Parts: sequence; C-alpha cells; structure tokens
Amino acid sequence: MSSPVVSTAAMNLHLRSGKTPLHILKDIDLSIEAGEVIAVVGPSGSGKTSLLMVLGGLEQASNGSVTVAGTAITGKSEDELAIFRRQNLGILFQNFHLIPSMTALENVALSLEIAETGQSFDNIAASAKAALTAVGLGDRLDHRPSALSGGEQQRVGLARAIVGKPKLLLADEPTGNLDQDTGARVIEMMFALARDNGTAVFLITHDPALARRADRILSMNHGRLTPMTESVPA
Repeated sequence: MSSPVVSTAAMNLHLRSGKTPLHILKDIDLSIEAGEVIAVVGPSGSGKTSLLMVLGGLEQASNGSVTVAGTAITGKSEDELAIFRRQNLGILFQNFHLIPSMTALENVALSLEIAETGQSFDNIAASAKAALTAVGLGDRLDHRPSALSGGEQQRVGLARAIVGKPKLLLADEPTGNLDQDTGARVIEMMFALARDNGTAVFLITHDPALARRADRILSMNHGRLTPMTESVPA
C-alpha cells in the first residue's frame, strides 16, 4: 500500500499578535491519500487557511510532523520549500492571482518554467495549451486576464495549478468569487482533472453542496480538526 500524500501528526501552530501568543492549530492529525478529495469546513478564523498554509510550506508548524509527497517539510529553509512547492504542489486561489501582462498560455506555462522540469520551451507550451484546452479555454490562449471573465480567469488558475500534475492540490474557496453555474463548472473540472492525475485535493469551502461532493468532510473549529459527524446543512 502506498504512503498517503499528506500526513501530519500532533501538529501545532503558534503565532503572535503583538505581544499576545495565539494557538492557531491544535494537535492536527491528518492523512490524505492519492486521488482523495478532502473538504474542510468551519467558521472564518477557525484555522482552515492556516492549515492550508502549513501544508503548502508557506507557514512553518511550531511542532509535530508534516509530511507531504513523501517529504518531511518541517524545518526546511525557504529556498528548499520553494523548490518543493514548484515540484509537488498546485495551488488554486480564490482571487486568481494571474499576471496581468501575460496571456493565459504564458500564465500557465510560467508554472512549468519555474518548476525547472528540464522540458524544452515547445514541450512546456504544448503542456500549457493542453491544460487550458482541458478546462475549456483552448480558444483563449492569447487572451490576457483583462479580456477574460471571472470564471475564465479561475479556469486559467486551475489549468496553472494542475499543468504540472501535482501530487497535492490546495484550493482555498476556489468558487468564492464565481456565480453558481460557473463555480459548478470549475469544481467539476477540478475534481475530474485531479482524480485523472491521482492528485490529492485539500479544499476549503463554505459551500455545502461542494463539501458534500468530497470523499471526506472535516470540520475546523477553534484550531481543531475533526471528522463531520453530521451531514453538512444545505
């Protein structure tokens, strides 16, 4: 049996707000298998995004263990974490974070270029085009973000997140800025593409319908992560 893509044990995160110490994440035990979609729900300020940041190596756990894609990421330097993210993770943001001066194709290709995969420019461009085509934007390759709708920009973000076939996809409220129909299409694509690649998905959402589609739903409350014992209300 293969090892889980994500494994944390007794992981805690302490931060400071001025002189006040804050215990953000409390004894987090989490395991996510390849191809599994985990939805995390909970009130704002409960620690959901902080957990995503730790899993992405964007925030260092204070103690406990964090292993992602077979790599223990606690204690690594910023440079080591940057290389790790480029080679193993895809991140889908709520606010797109596309580079305005770049076309859709260039935005997606850039993630492969900085990953330093050793691919030729032609192969990178072909992979970026295939990813954009997969999310229904094969006819928008040369469009800059300002010429795309919000839903199209989010689909460019999705193509950028999955073009490198990451082992882990982190998605923070990926449909929060989209209308219901567009959000549903983005989520359908994200689930299908992630599962086709065997990618583990960690998804933060306030959308009950989206959460119910996940393989498992976990609840975050006051920094503690627990399985949902009741169905998510509509």
